[in-house]
Amino acid sequence: MKESRSSLCSSRDKAPSSMFRKETPSPVRLLDLLEKAGYRLDLCPFGLDRTVTGITDNSRKVLPGNLFTAISGNLADGHRFLSDAASRGAAALIVEKDIPPYPDTPLIRVPDTREALARLAHAWFGHPAQDKIVCGITGTNGKTTTAHLLRSCLAAAGLETALLGTIGHDLGTRTIAALNTTPSSLELASMFHEMTRAGIRAVAMEVSSHAIHQKRVLGIDFAVGIFCNLTRDHLDYHGTMENYREVKWSFFRDHVLANPGGVGVFNIDDEAGRDFAGRFPGKKITFSLESKADVFPREVNLDPEGIRVTLDLAGEERQVKTSLAGRFNVMNILAAAAGALGAGISVDHIVKGLSNAAAAPGRFERVDRGQSFHVIVDYAHTPDALERLLESVREFHPPRIITVFGCGGDRDCKKRFIMGEAVARSMLYCREDFAIITSDNPRGESPEEIARMAEEGLLAVLDSTERRRVVLDRREAIRNAISMASEGDFVLITGKGHEDYQKIGNRTIHFDDRETAREILEELGYVGQVEPGRDS
Repeated sequence: MKESRSSLCSSRDKAPSSMFRKETPSPVRLLDLLEKAGYRLDLCPFGLDRTVTGITDNSRKVLPGNLFTAISGNLADGHRFLSDAASRGAAALIVEKDIPPYPDTPLIRVPDTREALARLAHAWFGHPAQDKIVCGITGTNGKTTTAHLLRSCLAAAGLETALLGTIGHDLGTRTIAALNTTPSSLELASMFHEMTRAGIRAVAMEVSSHAIHQKRVLGIDFAVGIFCNLTRDHLDYHGTMENYREVKWSFFRDHVLANPGGVGVFNIDDEAGRDFAGRFPGKKITFSLESKADVFPREVNLDPEGIRVTLDLAGEERQVKTSLAGRFNVMNILAAAAGALGAGISVDHIVKGLSNAAAAPGRFERVDRGQSFHVIVDYAHTPDALERLLESVREFHPPRIITVFGCGGDRDCKKRFIMGEAVARSMLYCREDFAIITSDNPRGESPEEIARMAEEGLLAVLDSTERRRVVLDRREAIRNAISMASEGDFVLITGKGHEDYQKIGNRTIHFDDRETAREILEELGYVGQVEPGRDS
């Protein structure tokens, strides 16, 4: 498969320079590194005694003695930069294509350079993931919140725990901004190496479908793999739902089962989750909101300020109270609890962890300046996530829900109509509800065209054209929504959550929904209460 190289041509995927400023491994013979990575010793006709001083897949970053791995991508092909890497003093060149030999630089051909990068990276850093309890969370929606909850459970058991995911990568000693939900294999190996020095014993990490397909998580044997759900997303990348589904399954087949004690954790309310649970031959734990499973709720109480739930944890009943809100978060609680059981965490520590957990930023995050209505910022950016968010708010019986939503550019365009439909279906329950269609991250597409496609979906369901408005300026859209709100109403600002930027054309500008909502509330005179902090 072809895709853009992780660092040669995409600034979005480039690792921060500070990521590698820490102590690095000592130089090693090329022959020894190949052996540690599990490669044959006859791969290279000469130069096996050369000293390797580092690994990179970016020819511009090659230093003398570095091993350069050529990754084939959609935007560029690393094999085009072999001469550049050799001229900079590369110890050897790792390729997957039939390349004429270089007179002074060893050329090592492998079947798959993505796989080679992962294997060599983990070998270079001493296989730092092997001595840790690594818990991977995959699925379309809920990964971030589940990872935060699971990390709290692991920490409650006394384990020094790192967190890798959409909002940021917390390595124990410092936090790195997340340019991708799951970093590249080279970045991951470096991060695990740093975690080792920080005394980290457990890791809760989100695992994206892109990362699975691009072999970024190769080299990590997961103690626990958690499957949340499968709904429409990333079809611009995977092509079909079946492809998307099988990539998710391959995580359990190739990475959880690779660990002899690996535990699969599955949401059996989800059709794909039931399928995966049936296909998984190893130890498994199931969770469900709708039926009995290894982990399920006996009783659920919801209000806008939080959740009280009585959990059945493999036969033991415990009550949990959290500041998370919404029925969709009950499922995240179940996923985290089941994952913690799979990691061997006691029921008492699970309850403590869930009760103490800080919610993930931008996930049902309240913006409160003393107003008489609710302002919620949420990352919901798929049809299913948007529908679940609206259903959860509907359970609070608000007088009106005012939804601000948009769709990303340069992504699955068919999703836009479906998102409009999802909002409209919710609006059928209350004739006072209102929708404002705005820009998300239009990227290289026309914001007007993106909004038109979402509006078509909304009008295909909605019985009135007067209950929606298109306001392409996102700040003005949020202002419109807040200005309309009355006592008890819910203003939902969806799609970007924790993001503090907006991508318009070839520009990236600062934009934070939470910050914007606060400023507008203050401009309207709501200054009676200072927010206590994140309580998404």
